[in-house]
Amino acid sequence: MGGGMKAEDIEFLAGMVEQLDETIRKLVTEEHELTSKLGDARVQELTEFWNQELSLEEEIDFKSTLDYWDKILIRTWAHLVRAHQSRALVGQTFMKLNSKL
Repeated sequence: MGGGMKAEDIEFLAGMVEQLDETIRKLVTEEHELTSKLGDARVQELTEFWNQELSLEEEIDFKSTLDYWDKILIRTWAHLVRAHQSRALVGQTFMKLNSKL
């Protein structure tokens, strides 16, 4: 990499880290609200479905029972996975670039 890291690049990455941390905090709060709304038993079923621990037949049956809040929780989990992946990637990039300074 020629010329090392520019201050703007570091600022940009630091900004992304901050934004992703904030997104993750919001999603975790949302997840807590949803899990308390749905109750432990339902969350356990949704977790098994999310982790693909059900047989194909069970999965097909289970999908037909999903309601609005179930789907919102699943969507929240998907967003959390993506946010964590992005955060890890940005963090690694940041560390690599920082070590070249």
